[in-house]
Amino acid sequence: MLLPSLHMATFDIDSSQEYRRYSISVAIICALPLEADACKALFDEHWDDLSTFDLPRKGDTNAYSFGRIGRHNVILIHMANMGTTTAAAAAAHCKASFPSVVLALLVGVCGGVPLNKEASVQDMVLGDVIISEGVVPYDFGRQYPDMVLRKSGVLEVLGRPPPAVGNLLAKLKSRSDRKSLNERVSHYLQHLKNDFGDEIVYPGAEHDRLFESTYEHKHRTSSDCSICNCSDSFICDTARKSSCEELGCDQNRLVPRRRLSGLSTDSACLQPIVHFGLVASGNSVMKSGEHRDRIAARENVMAFEMEATGAWDNFPCVVIKGVCDYADSHKHKKWQLYASATAAACMKAFLEKWTYRT
Repeated sequence: MLLPSLHMATFDIDSSQEYRRYSISVAIICALPLEADACKALFDEHWDDLSTFDLPRKGDTNAYSFGRIGRHNVILIHMANMGTTTAAAAAAHCKASFPSVVLALLVGVCGGVPLNKEASVQDMVLGDVIISEGVVPYDFGRQYPDMVLRKSGVLEVLGRPPPAVGNLLAKLKSRSDRKSLNERVSHYLQHLKNDFGDEIVYPGAEHDRLFESTYEHKHRTSSDCSICNCSDSFICDTARKSSCEELGCDQNRLVPRRRLSGLSTDSACLQPIVHFGLVASGNSVMKSGEHRDRIAARENVMAFEMEATGAWDNFPCVVIKGVCDYADSHKHKKWQLYASATAAACMKAFLEKWTYRT
């Protein structure tokens, strides 16, 4: 995929609106308001009140926020709904209105794949951040009785990151740059904590629970639930909406993790770590540990999200998402705000390193 060039566009330099339009180089795509809130809080300048930025083309239904992050003029796309279809429409409108955008960052929350040896994931915990090296549309293929078989070559069809993106990712994965990136993420996360106060706090290691992938979130045999007890694969609606505490999920079925072991309840010292790898993207929310591990082993992915496939055809994309759950049936929303904050902090740290010029 080729990066667009400012030199490919023709406009009247005397028109301030057109000049502003062609000065925006980075798009940030958020599917949830809490994700957008965290990103906007890290803008160095906000331009929403400037009439010169009332620039969407006719027919563009997107809602935008404008501003500056470091050296980059950015546009934030607010999405009304999650999913690849919504993301595709939003990205297409943005591309038509702002053709000088050379990079799209999909920033927000995702479901993480812990303990995936194939992806070389080491001790992923909630609040860590995933930066994509590629996107796999895991639900695009043929449905067989036991699995969805992805069409071969889909990753190549989506396209690999362009050289400017791929080279930066390679640099950030080096030992010194990775260390620096993690430090900058912690730095900007502290900024968000200062701005949001008690709204953004580390929920605590005691709430970071990874159950065995085969241990489902359901009523147990001691209950009188006819649905949950009739089959290992059936779960009633009440159980789906209940917490692990309400269902009495067995703590003996938790998987121990090194980074969390021995951590006290006052665990503010635990800092997020950035992981690099493939990200699975699709229109369904992954809420099954067994399906998660099966797809992760087959596709070598380390996270699940719902927007990247839609935006990929319109812009060179990088997914930057905080891990808010483990994509299993025990998932809940307690970590969403904190994971949104770690993702936003990583977004700003990433843009510090992004120096591409057209």
